[in-house]
Amino acid sequence: MTERFILDENVVILAQKGENERGERDSTCLNLLASIIRICHTLVVDGGLWAKYQSQLSSLGREPQTGTLVLAVLRNAFRREGKVDYRPETNSFPEEADIPAGSRDDLAIVRLAVETKAALVTTDAPLREVLRSSGVTGTYSLRVLSPAEALEQL
Repeated sequence: MTERFILDENVVILAQKGENERGERDSTCLNLLASIIRICHTLVVDGGLWAKYQSQLSSLGREPQTGTLVLAVLRNAFRREGKVDYRPETNSFPEEADIPAGSRDDLAIVRLAVETKAALVTTDAPLREVLRSSGVTGTYSLRVLSPAEALEQL
C-alpha cells in the first residue's frame, strides 16, 4: 500500500546534515527520505514547504557527513511519476484556532496534513503534543510521527 508522508523542514535539514535533533551523527532522517523515494511512497508538499526546503537546504550545501545533496534528491523525486504530491496552497480547518500561539509557525504544515491525510513526520515533540492535546490528531485521524517511527513503518 502506498503511504503518503509530509516531512517537516527540520527532517530534511537533519537528512542533509546526517544528524538527529540532538546534533549527533545519525542517518535516520536520510534513510527515511531515501526509503520513501525508493519504495512506492509519496512525499506531500505545498508551495510554502517546498520554499522552506529550498531555502534551508541551499544554505547548507553539501555536508561532509552525508555527501548527499538532499535538495537534488528532492528535485529528482519531483520528476518521477507519483513520488511527489504538490499542492500550491492549503486551506484552513476549524480546529486550528485551538492550536496555541507558540505552535502557530507550524500551522501551514498541519493544514497540509489535515487536508491530505498524509502522515506528518517531525522532530518537534512540542508540536506532536499540541496536536494530540488540542484534539487535532483525533478529529482528523492524523498520524504525527518522529523520523524513527516513520522509518519503522516502511
